[in-house]
This record gives sequence, structure tokens and C-alpha cells, in this order.
Amino acid sequence: MAILTQGILGPVVGKTGPVLSYIRFGQNISRSMSDNRKNRIETPKRKAQRQKIKLCNEFTKAFSGTGFFNRSFPAYDHKGSGYNRATGAIMNGAIISNPEIMLSYPRVLISQGPIPSVDYATALVNEEGNILFTWADNTGTGTAKENDTTILVAFFPGTQQVVYKFSDAIRKDGEAVLEMDSIKGAAETWIGFLSADETNAADSIYTGQLTIL
Repeated sequence: MAILTQGILGPVVGKTGPVLSYIRFGQNISRSMSDNRKNRIETPKRKAQRQKIKLCNEFTKAFSGTGFFNRSFPAYDHKGSGYNRATGAIMNGAIISNPEIMLSYPRVLISQGPIPSVDYATALVNEEGNILFTWADNTGTGTAKENDTTILVAFFPGTQQVVYKFSDAIRKDGEAVLEMDSIKGAAETWIGFLSADETNAADSIYTGQLTIL
């Protein structure tokens, strides 16, 4: 693959023989269209890598098209999309072999950034069948501010559904509710935090698996 600053008469876009050129994130990229996959030997390492990608995609595709990760994984001048940043975090930190390759939900990040998270957070199902998140307010710890907003997430592995909310609840409130809209089943849950201007985020906290009846 090559990255072109400009073609002879400007940016190159389209197919020229076996070369495909396109613009991605402001860069003019050219790559070969040749496909040598048929000639590749299926090694255990390649098979394992494909399985890791499959597990990651099964989780992230529930958020596809929502723009969720663009908000919860701020760019910090990095190129690429929030979706790519989230995928990288999951691939690098949440795929384990135990001994089979699997996705470890406690290691999954649904937000990532340098501002402090909270020291303690939990989630439970309330009487209305919604999820109540609670946490210990740590305003003033480092760059943690009382008006940092919350990100609430519940993912249902059985149906590959996700319910999330960029909540109006702020750090100092100590609690927030995620409405389930009658969705039921086993849910993996997380809470994250965003600065009020959404330029910074905190690493999310896994708040456990809940069963919504």
C-alpha cells in the first residue's frame, strides 16, 4: 500500500489496472487489488487471528452506524475513526485464550481516555426492569470534574443487541438509569465518563453481568 500526497494532476481516485486508489481520512491511498489468499497456507496463527477478528466484530457491529465510538474514543489528533480505535483496544486488550479464544467482557473498553474514571461503580436491575448504575463521586481527583457526563452501556451477547445512553447524569450525581425498552436477557454492562465538552474520556469500568427478566 502507498500513500500519495498528490497525483500528477491532483488526488488519484479509482481503479487503474490492478491498483485501486481512494481517499481515506484525508489521505490519498493506493493498494494492489491482487488477492493471494487462495495461495496462503492456513496456519494455526492465521486461524487464531481470524477468530479474534470475528469475536471483536460480533461485539462492535452492534454499535455500527451509530457514531458511538467517535464520541467515546476521542481522536486526540490520531487519524482514523473511533470505531477503529475501539477495535484496536478490544483486539489488544480483551481477546484472551482460556484455553479457547474468547472475548473477556471485563477487559472490554467502551470508552478510553486520560481523565480519571471512578474508584467504584456497580449496576443492578431496578423494580422497573431498567439498569441502575451507581458510583462513588471522585470529583477533584486529577482532572476529574463534577460535570463530567456518563456513558451507560448494556450489551446482550445472546441477541447481539446493545442499549446505550450518553446520559445527562454527571459525575457528582453518583447514579444514573439506563432504560431497557422491554429488552430482556443476560446483559454485560459498563459505565464510562466524558468531559462536558466531549474532548476527553475516561477508561470505562465493567459493572458486571445482569439478567433482565
